[in-house]
Parts: sequence; C-alpha cells; structure tokens
Amino acid sequence: MELIADVAVESALFHFDQLYSYRIPEEFAGRVARGMRVMVPYGRANRPVQGMVFHLEEREPPKGVRLKSVEAVLDNEPVLDEEGFALAEYMADTTFCSYYDAIRCMLPVGLSVSAKVEYLPSGKLSDVERAALSQEEQTLLAGMQSLSSPRESEVFFWGKNGSANRKIADTLAEKGILRKENLLSRKVGDKNQKMVRICEDVNLESLSCTPKQQDVLTVLQTVGAAADKELCYHAGVTDAVIKTLEKKGIVEYFYREVYRRPKEVERQTPPEDFVLSKGQREVFEGLLSLYQENAPYAALLFGVTGSGKTQVFIELIRAALKDGKQVIMLVPEISLTPQMLEKFRGYFGDDVAVMHSSLSLGERLDEYKRVKLGDAKIVIGTRSSVFAPAKNLGLIIMDEEGEHSYKSDMTPRYHARDIAKFRCVRHNALLLMASATPSLESYYYAKTGRYRLFTLNERYGAATLPDVRIVDMRVEEQNYNFSPLSDEFSEALLENFNKREQSIVLINRRGYSTFGVCIDCGEAVKCPNCSITLTYHKVNGYFMCHYCGYSQRLQVPCASCGSKHVKLMGAGTQKIEDLIKSRIPGAKILRMDTDTTYSRYAYEEKFSQFERGEQDIMIGTQMVAKGLNFPNVTLVGVLNGDQYLYSNDYRCGEKTFSLITQVVGRSGRYEKKGRAYIQTVSPDNSVIVSAAKQDYEAFYREEIAIRKTALQPPFCDLMAVCFSGLDEESAKKSADDFYALLRQEILAQKEKLPVVLLGVTQAGIYRLNGKFRYRIILKCKNNRKFRDLVRRVVSKASHNRIFGKNTVTIDFNGEIN
Repeated sequence: MELIADVAVESALFHFDQLYSYRIPEEFAGRVARGMRVMVPYGRANRPVQGMVFHLEEREPPKGVRLKSVEAVLDNEPVLDEEGFALAEYMADTTFCSYYDAIRCMLPVGLSVSAKVEYLPSGKLSDVERAALSQEEQTLLAGMQSLSSPRESEVFFWGKNGSANRKIADTLAEKGILRKENLLSRKVGDKNQKMVRICEDVNLESLSCTPKQQDVLTVLQTVGAAADKELCYHAGVTDAVIKTLEKKGIVEYFYREVYRRPKEVERQTPPEDFVLSKGQREVFEGLLSLYQENAPYAALLFGVTGSGKTQVFIELIRAALKDGKQVIMLVPEISLTPQMLEKFRGYFGDDVAVMHSSLSLGERLDEYKRVKLGDAKIVIGTRSSVFAPAKNLGLIIMDEEGEHSYKSDMTPRYHARDIAKFRCVRHNALLLMASATPSLESYYYAKTGRYRLFTLNERYGAATLPDVRIVDMRVEEQNYNFSPLSDEFSEALLENFNKREQSIVLINRRGYSTFGVCIDCGEAVKCPNCSITLTYHKVNGYFMCHYCGYSQRLQVPCASCGSKHVKLMGAGTQKIEDLIKSRIPGAKILRMDTDTTYSRYAYEEKFSQFERGEQDIMIGTQMVAKGLNFPNVTLVGVLNGDQYLYSNDYRCGEKTFSLITQVVGRSGRYEKKGRAYIQTVSPDNSVIVSAAKQDYEAFYREEIAIRKTALQPPFCDLMAVCFSGLDEESAKKSADDFYALLRQEILAQKEKLPVVLLGVTQAGIYRLNGKFRYRIILKCKNNRKFRDLVRRVVSKASHNRIFGKNTVTIDFNGEIN
C-alpha cells in the first residue's frame, strides 16, 4: 500500500483534463492534505507544475504502472474547502474549463507560487563512473559543470531540445550524479510601482535615437519620471522601446513604494432621518421574509433609477449581520466601487472588505484573508468577488444585474449570476438581483415565477424622473451643423453651467476620432493585426488599436496608395472635451475613460472631485452611466444614442436601452428637476423611444416577442465554438472538421436533442491580434446530456493535428462577436 494523491494539474488542456495520481514520498507524509497545493512533474518532459490535491488515500498503485512522485508541498494548510471542490467540479462541467482553471478563480493571485527547477552537480565522478554514462548524459553533464552559476542551466531546457535534456537530467538525478532542487517563491503582491526615469549624467543632446525613443525621452524630460504603462501610452510605444533605452544606459527602472491595503475612504455619516418609503418598506419586508426562510431563493428587484434600491440593500444586510451571516455585494464596474464603498463603510465601518482588479496583489490577499477569517462580514467588489471565501454566507446582492461585465470573456467563461446561484444553494442563502434595466432573461424568469419579483416604480422622496428630449441629428445636418454636439444640447450645457449645476455627457468611444480615412483613395486606416480601424488619440498624437495595442503616427503613409493625407472621422471623448471647451471656455471638464483612469485610485479621486463641485461637466464612456449619485447633476446628454442599435448582436437593443436609461437616470436624483438629451439618427426607433420614457415594460414586451420568434435566450441557449490561429486556412479547416464531427454526433443520437446547428462563419472581428477567427453557433438546451455530447466531439477532434494548431473556446450565452 502506498499513500497516493489524486491531483488536478494546472497545465492540463481541457480535453486531457482529469485527476492524475501521484505517490506521496515519506518525507511529505503527514504534511499533505486534501485542498493543499503541490508541485508535481507533468507530461513526458516531467515539467514541474502546480496541482491541487483532490483526494488522498492509501491504496495499491495500478499494476505495471510506476507512479511519479510529488516533488514539493506548497501550503501549510488547505486553501480550498469542500465548497470550493464542489464549485470547481460544477465550473468544469458547465463552462468547459479544466479543474485548475476553476480553482484559480477562487484563490487570490497573491497566493500563487512560481517554481523553478535547478540541477546541481553532486560531486566529481571517477573515470569509470563517467564512462558508464551514455554520450548524451556525458554531454549534458559536461555542459552543466562548465557553468559559472546553476541559474545558467535553464538554457539547456529551452527550445526544441529542452524536453529531451530534462529527461536526461532527471535520469542523472536518479543516479545521484545531479542534485535536483525545486526553488519556490510565493507571490505576496507588489509593494512597489515600476517607474522609469532618465539616468543621471546622460547627455541627451549627443544621443542618436529613433523617433519612438525620442518620444519617450521627451515625455520623461517633461514629467521627470513616469509609471512604465503610463509612459508607453503617452509616448505611443511598447515597453520594448523603453527596455532598449535601458540597455543603452539612457533610462533606468526604479520602484516607488505603494501601500498593500486598499486606500481608506472617509466614513460617511448615515442620514439620521432616513426612513424607508412605503414602497421600499413593502419590498424590504417581502425580501426579509424570503431571507428568513433559510432556503435558497432568487429574487429580482426591479426599480426605476433613483428609487432607493441601495437603501433596501442596506436594511437587508443589517438583518443578515444580526444573524451572524456574511454578505457579498457585486457591482458591475470598478468605477462603481468607490461611491458604494464610501456609503457602506459609513453604515458598517470595518466590516466591509473590497475586492477588484485595481488592487495590488498584496491588498487583494489581505482582503481575502479578512473575509476568510470572518473579520470582514461584507464583501463589495466586481465579478470575481462572487468567489470570496465567505464561510457563513446569508445573502448575495447583484447590483445592475443585467450588465454584460458579469460574464467572463476569458477561460473559465462563467457568469457571476450562475456562481451566485450555486453558492446560495450551498448556503441556503438569498440571491437578490437588482436593476432598473434587468436582463431580458432575468425579467422573463421573474415574470414566469422562477424568480420572485419585487418592484419600485417611483423615485425616492421628492425626486422625479427627468424630462427627456430626443434630438434628430439628421435635422442638425440639414441645418448645416455637422458637429457631434447638437445646437439644442450645446445651449442646454451652457445654461446649466450658468446656473452652476453639473452635467454628464456620455460618448461611449474613447480617443479623439474613431477612425481615419485616406483623402486620396478612401481607404480607412486599419490595424495590421486586427480587422478593425484604428482610433486616433490627440493626447499622444497616435492612431491606436484598442484590441492589440498597436500604434502608429498620424502621418504614416497609406497602406494602399502611399498618401499621407488623412481625414479624421467620428468622435470620441477627447474630441468632445475639446468641443465643449471651445463652446464653454470657463467650464471645468472632467474626462472619464480608460485613458484617464488607469492609476490605482483614479475612479475614487475623480468622482470625489466631481461630487465636491470642482468640475462642471463630466464627459465619459459607459463608466459614467451606471450607479453614480451626484446631487447637483441636472443635465445629461447621450451622444450617438444608436451606437449599438444595429450591431451584429442579438442583445443590441437591450444594450442600447440599458445604457441610455441608466445614464439618463443620473439626472435630477434630488430636489432639482433633471433634463436629458438623446442624440440619434433613429429618433423613431422603439428602443430609443422606450428608453427616453424610461419605459422598461414597453421595451420588454417588444423585445421578448422578437426573442421568441427568433429562438434566442431565454427561449434557448446559444453556444459558440470559436477557432483562432495564425494560419487562416488551418483555422477554417479546424472549424469545418469540428462542424462535421458535431453534426455527425447529433444525428447519431437515438433520442433527438433540441439543437439548431448553424454553419461555420467568420467571427465579427475576423482577425484579432494577428489570429484569424471562425465560429460555429448552436441553438440548444444547456443541459448535462448536451454538454456530454460536446465533450465527445472535443475528444474526437483532439486527435486531429489541424485542431491542435489552433485555439478553441466554447462559450454559452456570451457575446457573439
């Protein structure tokens, strides 16, 4: 009998993923337990990889099989509990990911361990011992003995001969000729920010630099020092340019100390006279009765913007805390976290933990520990916070539940709502979804009884919904106004500024111009790596790709005719900022997009400035549209209101309605009456009209009828199988072969499955980051029987060499692009 661990390894591909058995050496006996991570050799090359121990027992190994041994134990105690194991198995089943991909979602990056294997000569060999070695063993040993440092031995295990050399080194280690050591280092979070500055005593005038290198130096001369990512953006270069300057001794990297803990916000004093309205009280009491049943329930709170949903959350959380329960509060965007965090800390103090991707590794690790130990009772964060290690979960709240950001677009492709449902069933907890614009699926399930439906139809207190005006931009052009700002909205902005009231302008495009066109031949300026046009950024003077990061100067010759005459078309946040500055010279303008909010606390600082009245007008992308609450905002403008309306996505109407409704809802949330303007070239479109009236019911009735006729969610599930590769023909053939196997497997079923199999098509963005993309769409029922069928097809396809040359992803109900 031997002690054997069944391990999920991190490097296993989905179609090869299983639990692998490893022998536990005597030195680790008593130190290994279920839920702990180990380092194990994997594959033919015995590459060291991390793994999670799923099972541990004494048993006889399979006959004729020599099990590999665990090489290192990475944890002193289990980091995954029984709920984590159940959740990993659920995610592997439903999202087509590996076990370890699912586990990685549950653990903070700060717990990750990097491993490096070093082989050290054990001592001198006699001539007889050396002669007994094979020629390959002698060659590798001689090479390693000639090195000045063990670290240099890594060169033998790279490239095409790396796998063979590792096998030889392992054999020498078994013979005692080499000593094999695992060097482990734990990631505990970056305490420093990587910065760049010009080296001292560098004579810049005598340097010979490329234009891009000179751009970097110009920025550094202006600001003195800059974060590496910030420098890349403002100079319009990649980090390779900076590294080249470093090698030349012109610039140097250094680290600036940052704090591990999230930045503290001022505690907001709760309003003493706050009393729930009659509608809020009825909703709260209904939700409280569900919560108190101590059974898993899903409820949808549908309330107009400004109806006071957050105060209902707070009262419900108070009830959960009285019972000693923990609560997870999900928000769709990082930009919503500061205001929500400030308010919740005002009510609940240090019981609140925050989790989102802008925190450092150390900060996330600290917050994770606080929740796991029970020191923090409330978790506020974005999508991944649904995995927070709450041991006594009583309530999960999803604010703005219809937002697409709750769906992961990377493996594993989970939806936070599904994970929340799973956890609520485990804990007999209440899942509360809330929004003024819920997803069509959730509202349908609420109307048909799967979810409990609660509604708030009026704004809280004296506030009323804003007056909304639809502006036909076709009429503006007929009146010779070709600006992205209508005359009517421009006048309203000036009037609001003169009244010292604040305004929000939504333009969901960053940059200056959305594309450029060659004046001589009419060809658009496109990204060489992606099948999209480049966006011009006036701030740094570069065309940039928002997908792969490629950039080029404005005056680069046209790829088709060689002309340098480019006309800039369309408008982004930078252009709107310039236009408003020119029309309202004294206005203080705050621009909010990913170009201005990449620093760690940018959202909190900028929104706080706006709330204090330090800016008059806020211009931004969709990050300014949801969940924000500014008392002095009385005017909102939506530019390009039909931007998504005609895209190749069945959710285009839903996205348009949600975005317009949400941003319009930022206006007039207190005593002052609000106004909103929606600029569009489709003023009669029913989605635009319903959004202007804040009439979700009218929008829902029309949209759900379309979904039912077209057989789209919630009346079916959509599965997309996507293939991408550097070779177009190979990617296309992979998709064609998979389609043939899938069709064959479906037709072979004795019991016919409800499946509509569509053909192979190019993806919406046909080429992305240099890879060609094809897809297969299926209308199906996402159940165990269908998923098992897909797994069989994937297993068969994995034997096809063409299939192995391309990346394949499988996704249910994600964005079709």
